[in-house]
Amino acid sequence: MRAGLRRPLDEAAVLVAVVLAVVALAGCTSYTGSKANQVRQWASIALVSSNDNLVVLDIAAIKRSVRAKKLKDVTSNCSGLVFDTGTAYGNLPTPDNTLTNELNVAYLDFASAGSSCAAARSLHSSRITAALATIAVGVVSLDKATRRLAADGVH
Repeated sequence: MRAGLRRPLDEAAVLVAVVLAVVALAGCTSYTGSKANQVRQWASIALVSSNDNLVVLDIAAIKRSVRAKKLKDVTSNCSGLVFDTGTAYGNLPTPDNTLTNELNVAYLDFASAGSSCAAARSLHSSRITAALATIAVGVVSLDKATRRLAADGVH
């Protein structure tokens, strides 16, 4: 395997390791009150709004880079998406299983897409086309999660 192809796979492995560590530690944190209050406590500690905003900014940067036809910017922004998604993913699980599932789907889509397009060698690569499609699917899940967070009082 060439070194250039290994890097995104290594980033995905790190993401998986972080997720497993967080899941192992998930039982160590207690939240109190109603489910909505527990979600608000989690969101405050996890900085979920800030982390998700970074992911959204990365997605916008990828799209701008593709439109500007700047491969190095595309691959750099895709790597940034993998990193920022890993940070956000590291705060799962939430106190709400449905919210956790929605964020999980979005973050996995973003990490997968970012990892793939970071390895693209051409703007016309199928990696970029597929990544943009996967990002679009992830955005739907992130939007659902964001609405759920807002319903719980997280803005």
